Amino acid sequence: MRRSRRLCRSSGVVEVVFSWVPLESSRLRLRPFEAGDAAGVQAVWNDRDFLRFAPVGFRYAGASLELAREWCARGVDGWAGVSREHGRLACHVGLFSTDWSAMTTEIHYWTAVWARGNGFAVEAAGVVGRWALAQGMLRVTLHADTRNVASLRVAQRAGFRFEGVLRNASWTRSGRGDLAVYSLIPGDV
Repeated sequence: MRRSRRLCRSSGVVEVVFSWVPLESSRLRLRPFEAGDAAGVQAVWNDRDFLRFAPVGFRYAGASLELAREWCARGVDGWAGVSREHGRLACHVGLFSTDWSAMTTEIHYWTAVWARGNGFAVEAAGVVGRWALAQGMLRVTLHADTRNVASLRVAQRAGFRFEGVLRNASWTRSGRGDLAVYSLIPGDV
């Protein structure tokens, strides 16, 4: 399994993260974020629908173009899903909260406004989830606010299995809500 270490600037703690590798789907190239992606990233972070389900305290909600540039340049843990047809940033998918001793990780995604409803997040989440399992992960968890119907559809269409609901576990800018729990394990692929 490819792993790398990095120093977390905010806490000074060395954390182990996935080493970045390029991935592909039928319509996407999944690559690192680049400076040219900043305007697209900032547009998502300021989109009404994105903000509605952004967790309270999410520092990038409503962020400036400058912060989006810094985020893109920092080499975030995740992939920029770029449309092969248009060459535009279509989505983001990332893995986080990885527990290397239990071999579990969590997946997150968002879709650019122009690309919504076209299945880009489905492709990206499916590819990255299966890639994580191929790297030895035993579980890829996905949490989605139950009010976020689009995110629930992505989880289901990407092959994640519904496990249940964590009641009153979501705290977003829309208020308290429930979190649907999905997972992908080696037996699912």
